[in-house]
Formats: sequence, structure tokens, C-alpha cells
Amino acid sequence: MSADDSQVCKVDRVCEKWGLDDVDAKLRDRQQNSDASLRDLETYFNQRVLEAAMRDARAEIIEGEVENTYYLLTADDVSSGSKIEVNDRLRRSGVDPEAVTSDFVSYQTIRTHLQECLGVDTSYEPNVTTSDAKNTVFKLLSRTEVITERTINRLRSAGHVAISDVDVTLSLRIACTKCGEEYTFSRLLERGRCNCANDTEK
Repeated sequence: MSADDSQVCKVDRVCEKWGLDDVDAKLRDRQQNSDASLRDLETYFNQRVLEAAMRDARAEIIEGEVENTYYLLTADDVSSGSKIEVNDRLRRSGVDPEAVTSDFVSYQTIRTHLQECLGVDTSYEPNVTTSDAKNTVFKLLSRTEVITERTINRLRSAGHVAISDVDVTLSLRIACTKCGEEYTFSRLLERGRCNCANDTEK
């Protein structure tokens, strides 16, 4: 890499490499007009890179294939066997998975690109809906359940615990520090307020 290349941000280098000429406009629009978070923009950008690599290799792309492949490559709750399988499938299609994933960027890199290259203010926090909140929290709970179950099975295989097949279920409860009332996460969102909030308004 030349000295001049080292001054170019990774997003610009990757866009030039894969011919993603419209990405800057798409990132700006999604951040400013679609309430996309930096994590959302990270996923969008990396999926565009993966799609470009698959198209460059003339790999067959069916609906949802890019999103599913990206998930299998990057998600923490995907087994090592599934990751090996998707990497092998990409290689058979003519895609070098290591080269592609090395071009993936983090949300911090997206933030830097937006701020320093596009002059976009990333301090804006998009509005969150109850649906967004449920999706975020329940995905985290589901991932934690999967990781916990996998860890217990590994401990069992290593002889550290003795237990039959396990079924891990997490229960999330929210407690109000003022009145001590407890709610499940879903119930709190459904009610929209604590009992003591109702008392305060009377």
C-alpha cells in the first residue's frame, strides 16, 4: 500500500475495489431518512460487499441468500460447523471468504467515514419503537440462551458437569426502583408505564 492509499479510509478503498459507487449516497440516506443505526449501516455495507463478491464470481444468488450467508459468516450464535460449511460453499462458488470478510468494516469505521468523509453528524439518535425494542432485546436473549446451552454441553463433554440434555430459558424482569413493582419486559412495553407513574398523575 502506498502512502497515499494509507490516507484513504477503508470504506472508500473497499468501495473502489468492488465498484460500489452508490454506497455513500445510500449510507447518507439511510442514516438521515430511514433511522438506521450505525450497526444497521455496518450490516448494510458488509452485505453489499458480500453481494458484489458473489456477483463478481458469477455465483448464483437467490432471494435472501446474501443476508443468510452474511449471518452465517458473522453471527456469534452460529456453530463452527455451520461457519465451515458456508465458507466451503463460497469457495466452491469461486468466492474467497477470507478476502471478502477482510473487507468487512465495523460500525466504528462507518461512523468515521460518515463524519470525516461525508460530513454527516452521527450524534443523532434515531427514534426507537416498541417493536424495535422487542426485536433487539429478544434477539439478545435468544443468543444468550444458545451460547449458554452450548457452553453447558461443552462442560458436560469435558466432565465438569453431569446433566442430561438441557433446555435453557432466560426470564427478563424489570423492577421499578421507586415502588419495587416488577414487570416482564413485554408487559412493561404493553402497559407503557409503572403503577406508581399512574399514582403520580392522579
